Amino acid sequence: MITLQKKIKFNNNYKPNGLKYYLCLIMARKKEFEYEEKLNVAMNLFWEQGYHVTSLSDLENHMKINRSSIYPTYGDKKELLLKCLDKYQQSKLSEYQKFLQNSSKNALEDLVNVLNLSVQQSISDNKVCLAVRMIFEIAVVDKEINQMLVANERKIEKVYLAILQRGIQQKLFKKDLDVETTAAFFSSSSTTLLKNYVLYRDQKQVNSMIALLIQLISL
Repeated sequence: MITLQKKIKFNNNYKPNGLKYYLCLIMARKKEFEYEEKLNVAMNLFWEQGYHVTSLSDLENHMKINRSSIYPTYGDKKELLLKCLDKYQQSKLSEYQKFLQNSSKNALEDLVNVLNLSVQQSISDNKVCLAVRMIFEIAVVDKEINQMLVANERKIEKVYLAILQRGIQQKLFKKDLDVETTAAFFSSSSTTLLKNYVLYRDQKQVNSMIALLIQLISL
């Protein structure tokens, strides 16, 4: 007697019909969109309220999912924050890295623009930088979040480093400049510029401070 198992031949190259495949693709994209959409909601909540003030109940209410769905999808509250920070930092870092796309551009102009970028980002977002907020709220006591923020800061420093090295080649900056220390200093200075703008809302003063920083390294 021939068993049913022997009568069936399995085709490993089987592909679903066009409609079924299309519907599966649409569902996958919808889930991905919903994941990112709710992650944005959580990110904005942490951004506006802070990490410690934001409760799981707040997250449930704003994300419109219960915690039994939050945990398997995003992890616990801290893991959710890490995902939010990663998304935020990737978005902001891409704006910094645009200054690396054209190595023939005037390094002095690029340096002015990149120093002013954090201020412009905050004007656009109408909020203080999320990473800066988390540095002072939680990175001081949480090693994992500290390491994530440090890793991102190093990437921003590399943008400054590349611009400074280009400026030396273009004979715009002092050739004996300690470029690594200066890159770290300028990266940290962007936070100071942001703080100044948040307090005084004076773009002219920010521009004057940037000019002073540039003067320190220019020929």
